[in-house]
Amino acid sequence: MDAYIAPVDTSSEPAFYSCIKGASEYYKVPSMALLAIYAQERGSSVRTSGNANRTQDYGRFQINDASWKQYLAEHRIPLSRVLKDNCLNAYVGANIFKLRYLTCKSDVWCAIGLYHSANEPYRSTYVGNVYKKYQAIQRDTEFLNWFRSLALYDASKGRWEYLIAGAGHAATTSR
Repeated sequence: MDAYIAPVDTSSEPAFYSCIKGASEYYKVPSMALLAIYAQERGSSVRTSGNANRTQDYGRFQINDASWKQYLAEHRIPLSRVLKDNCLNAYVGANIFKLRYLTCKSDVWCAIGLYHSANEPYRSTYVGNVYKKYQAIQRDTEFLNWFRSLALYDASKGRWEYLIAGAGHAATTSR
């Protein structure tokens, strides 16, 4: 069984995790799914990752250039920003997940599989790996409490907000 290893030093990167949380809220997708995907992907914000099929993955959520280049161009998002802007990368990853989530009629595990690949056995293998990360995150109560306490970056408003613990989606307060 794989032990959960925090994808980054959380003490130095609360803003990135706040972006994951904000992207989850903005696109109305489960934050735990995004955290588990990120824990699996663990991409770099300084270099792309090459794939066997000669495509490149960009940033922390490993956004594939061949699959998403046209979509990003239509939304005027350059790949260089997807690589270097960690918060934008989290939002793009969440948007991709949301599109897959809708395709899968809100089936989280189907969406997670399609986030990675439309082809078997890659999809099933990926789901299995992400599920292990998800289980480990669920067991890490210290991390979960820390994550829930984070400020939330609301991209639509261009500001940081703090969630009021236990109050749900609508209860935010500006700093």
